[in-house]
Amino acid sequence: MEREIEIPALSRFSTNDLPSDLRLVEKFEMLLERNYKAQKRLEFYSDCIGVSFRRLNAICISHLGKTLYEMIQERRFNESLKLLKFTTLSVKEISYYLGFSDPLTLSGFLKSRRC
Repeated sequence: MEREIEIPALSRFSTNDLPSDLRLVEKFEMLLERNYKAQKRLEFYSDCIGVSFRRLNAICISHLGKTLYEMIQERRFNESLKLLKFTTLSVKEISYYLGFSDPLTLSGFLKSRRC
């Protein structure tokens, strides 16, 4: 007769149960989600979390496979595409909403990210 093994549900774990690096990644991702439109400065994120830029960048590379810069740019790129596809906002409105100085800057950003 096989014995069932009880596996605790992940929802019962708090973020305090996560290894410290993963807690930092989680904090970074939450900060990024709230601030990607206004904050492009990389040190903003490390300062808010309370670790050095180099440490946070190394942790992101290790756990997410991307640098802080790449994470921020990817988030802005994905939001740009989403807004262009699924809203009636103009390119000008989207560019200012996402913190670009003008529509031409947004256009150049999108072209540089396309394969």
